[in-house]
Amino acid sequence: MPEVAEVSHVCALLRRNVIGYSIRETRLNVDKLVFPQLKATEEPEKTLLGFESRLLGATVASVGRHGKYFWLRFVKPDHDPTVMLMHFGMTGMVKLRNVDSHLIFMENGGDKKVRKEVEKEIVNEKNAKTVKTMKNVKNVKLEEVKVEIEEVEVQKESGSPEEETFVKAETIKESPNDTVDEISSTAEWPPRFTKFELVFEKQDATPQTLDFAFTDPRRLGRVRFLTGPQYLTDEQLLAEDPLKALGPDYSKDPHRDVENVKDVFVTGDPDPHHHGRPRLAFDEFSRLVLSKKKPIKSLLLDQDKFAGIGNWVSDEILFRAKIHPAEVISNKIADPESEHLQRLYEAIIFVMEESVRVEGNVREFPEDWLMLFRWGKGRKEKQKTKNGYSVDYETIGGRTSCFVRELQKPLKREVTEKEENTRKVKRRVSSKE
Repeated sequence: MPEVAEVSHVCALLRRNVIGYSIRETRLNVDKLVFPQLKATEEPEKTLLGFESRLLGATVASVGRHGKYFWLRFVKPDHDPTVMLMHFGMTGMVKLRNVDSHLIFMENGGDKKVRKEVEKEIVNEKNAKTVKTMKNVKNVKLEEVKVEIEEVEVQKESGSPEEETFVKAETIKESPNDTVDEISSTAEWPPRFTKFELVFEKQDATPQTLDFAFTDPRRLGRVRFLTGPQYLTDEQLLAEDPLKALGPDYSKDPHRDVENVKDVFVTGDPDPHHHGRPRLAFDEFSRLVLSKKKPIKSLLLDQDKFAGIGNWVSDEILFRAKIHPAEVISNKIADPESEHLQRLYEAIIFVMEESVRVEGNVREFPEDWLMLFRWGKGRKEKQKTKNGYSVDYETIGGRTSCFVRELQKPLKREVTEKEENTRKVKRRVSSKE
């Protein structure tokens, strides 16, 4: 399922490419799954025509996101603003014709291809360093130097297992078939599994058009068209269904000076505004976690508490915080200032902010992240992290969790103040006897 990082990348694509464009053409179908508003009307065709009339000629004013939801805000003379609110479900995606995306489907071997790319970069860096070193050697002609690398040792980080890890040079040779399964803009159009299309245009000196497609193989994505005074601002939008049920999006820094964000957007977070729903401060976060009697993995997946966190993001957070996904923290921790809670809080913020900053580009994730090594549960060879730790899997709350047992050990139960006082009383009574 696309999570906060993937959604932010799609928003970034839209902000870079469609702001200021108007809709010239719409291709919508009477699909009550994709457009749930059609379920509530006796005349879905007429309702759909109403959606189209609002969109045609409307100009994209802004792009917004919160958690796994994102939207385009349209303006049109003599009309209330219209918001096209979207959610990808499990397999939804937006594609723009002739606009490439770096998103990669990690399942079905995508992770192997990315690792091969990363390993190739390591070899290239080694080659570059070797050549640079030879340039600095006196009386040695560069053209007489032949660099041959049979094996390249991958540097281990502190705390890694003793065994060394090697990348064989022959395993990273380029092959014509080594292309990563990315969201291609050069494939057939409309793309497979397209649910609806829009054609954008911009009336400059040279008119430009851009094709938009919302695709979804499993048909769990949802799109709503919202118009009215209650949707005039993004803050108002979050106060209405379905967004009002969501918790904070921890990828958004409440202290960031969003008022001075530059209008020209290049890369990174396409919408840093929290829209009136800032993430909790640490003390509020601690009280929340300690009030819940459920596995921490399940708690992180609650969208009404942590909007935007899904399966892979929650696993990454818990891996960084060194907490087992099945841990019921309130059963072990009593101190609201516990270092475990502090580490968890910081991990949530770091993983979400960093994944949004690089727009979900797994090639730019920190090399010690779990992301590249969490796939392939059913493979014969057990997955291992970059540092050589074995990756394990466990079903928690109906979801497969990926973790490293050596690092994410069960927490030791802390003695509460009440329990400690009871022990002191018992010791005093015992000493008197």
